Amino acid sequence: MSEKLLYAVNMLASRCWRSQISPEKIKEIVVVKWDEIGDMVTAVHVFQLLKDYAPQARLTLLCKPFVGSLIQADPHVDKVVFGANELPKKADVWVELRGTWHTWWLSLWRTKKVRLDRGRVRFLQRGNQSHERITNFRVVEPLVGNIPWITRPLYIGEADEIAACEVLHDLLGVDEAQPFMVVHPGGRSVLRRWPALRFVQIIKEIFSQHGWKSVVIGTPDEADIIEQIESESEGAAVAWITTSSLGAFASVISRAELFLGNESGPLQIADAMGVKSIGLFGPGVKDVFYPQTTGSKVLHHILECNPCNQVNCTRPENKCIDLIQVQEVLDTFTK
Repeated sequence: MSEKLLYAVNMLASRCWRSQISPEKIKEIVVVKWDEIGDMVTAVHVFQLLKDYAPQARLTLLCKPFVGSLIQADPHVDKVVFGANELPKKADVWVELRGTWHTWWLSLWRTKKVRLDRGRVRFLQRGNQSHERITNFRVVEPLVGNIPWITRPLYIGEADEIAACEVLHDLLGVDEAQPFMVVHPGGRSVLRRWPALRFVQIIKEIFSQHGWKSVVIGTPDEADIIEQIESESEGAAVAWITTSSLGAFASVISRAELFLGNESGPLQIADAMGVKSIGLFGPGVKDVFYPQTTGSKVLHHILECNPCNQVNCTRPENKCIDLIQVQEVLDTFTK
């Protein structure tokens, strides 16, 4: 069944519960964020808002296992679980930042007082979707109030910080005393991926002009493109094909002078960690996932077919991501 239908039934379900409660009466909070890397990163401020509202409450987060290491060290989350059977039997507040049909059903039986969900916000924003951080805030706004909030960094555990140092120094030979650039050439959809040889041109030019080496990062399923970029870079880049935790991954990114990459989870990590970024966008929705860090730049040629399903391109001979030219990217270094 479609996501829109799930939004609709969530919105209807939440009307059966109050949207406000005195903070001192809250003992258990459940937050469901069954989502991808970038989506999780844009929600971390919500955990602090909920804990600031009810500091005595226990906050349990349900998320996908592979994103758990991004949140494990967050002091505002008391417990991270990866299965619905690990959730509390009853919750005073249940927040569906992004749920499933299973969590929707569970919430009907386990919510005691307040239920909040994404469906209501998406309905109100129809045709004018806000940045994802704003959307996540608006899910909990009926409870915490229309209060000022700021983007929160990811909290990195000590073991992940140590692992990041070892990666940079021992495996990659990158000296943190010297500026370096992190490059992520991958993307969940092939339509999001800027051509590999254009990344090579950027990496070589930046190394020539500024002396910055590039760390080209990604996971094993992105190995081919990463290795191609490293081999073509003539020593200007080193590859890190990682199976490390996302916490260590985020720590490496946080140490960079600049991040260059396609619309992706790593771009959102860089933005959350305050790393100036150049984001290359293709078929994605305008504004929703643009980096917000001061000095960051976005290159996005928006066509009449945008946004699309990111699977079937109506102009495969000249994809929107390919419209971004090397010189456009180089120009962002001087602006």
